Amino acid sequence: LSGLLQTSDKVALKEITRQLQLENVVGDKVFGSFAENLTFLLEALRRGDRSSSCPVLFVLDEFDLFVHHKNQTLLYNLFDISQSAQAPVTVIGLTCRQDILELLEKRVKSRFSHRQIYLMNSFDFKQYIKIFKEQLSLPADFPDEAFVQKWNENVQQLSENKTVQDVLQNLFHYTKDLRSLHFLLMLAVSAVTVHHPLLTAADLQEASKQHRTDSKANIVHGLSVLEICLIIAMKHLNDVYDGEPFNFQMVYNEFQKFIQRKAHSMYNFEKPVVMKAFEHLLQLELVKPLERPSVRTQREYLLMKLLLDNTQIMDALQVYPNCPTDVKQWAASSLSWL
Repeated sequence: LSGLLQTSDKVALKEITRQLQLENVVGDKVFGSFAENLTFLLEALRRGDRSSSCPVLFVLDEFDLFVHHKNQTLLYNLFDISQSAQAPVTVIGLTCRQDILELLEKRVKSRFSHRQIYLMNSFDFKQYIKIFKEQLSLPADFPDEAFVQKWNENVQQLSENKTVQDVLQNLFHYTKDLRSLHFLLMLAVSAVTVHHPLLTAADLQEASKQHRTDSKANIVHGLSVLEICLIIAMKHLNDVYDGEPFNFQMVYNEFQKFIQRKAHSMYNFEKPVVMKAFEHLLQLELVKPLERPSVRTQREYLLMKLLLDNTQIMDALQVYPNCPTDVKQWAASSLSWL
């Protein structure tokens, strides 16, 4: 099963029923309720025994997506059967998330064998270039032989091009994950048209720029100047307190210091207005509370963490439209003026 295709337990059950060739047995029940389908499948698996039944191997690709299914019902039942002494069932989950166990509910985790195998890519850059060529090359049985020859020769030239090698080397040092390479190539290939039939080094450079686009930095471009000021205040707090969490009151005090000492273009907003801007940053997930807000905790004193690093903030400010000069200077300033 694939988490990208089987997006709910109900769809997954229908696919299991199809693959185990149980449709004939089920008859019309295959279109019954989820509960009926699940009961039938579990009964079918439980009727077996380890000595005479044919083993069933469940491979769940994109396992982390199954975790988000309602109540994790399917996972719970599959793990439960695999741990019991009934039909021989093994469940293998494939995922690139190393924190997957944290996402499992307690009852599901208790039935998981806790057997984990970490697979790391061990190829070098020469092999990476070879993979690049294999992924882009057209097969020999492609209908247009003349185009195949042209395309594959072009791919060979690209693999030897210094610009392309630099793009691939940057990605290789960032991550050896082949999904990232596939995503980069998909972006590049989408530039191919009737009038631009062959890939160029420029296409791969452009794809690399799109691939590396920082979504959080992009969000910063759309913020108000007040919200930018609050992010800079948090940046300074991170620098002063070495990344320790802060609360709204601390951010507000930092902002007030800036207004009183340095700002010439900034208007001193009322505290409720600043609070509203801060809450907007929370909604955009640029700031994250460390604990769930309780009724007793005052909002001003709830501990927070900034989800942007200094480089992201400074890069975003460079391209922020019409950013006041004193705000830019405040962001780049040392802490000596405080």
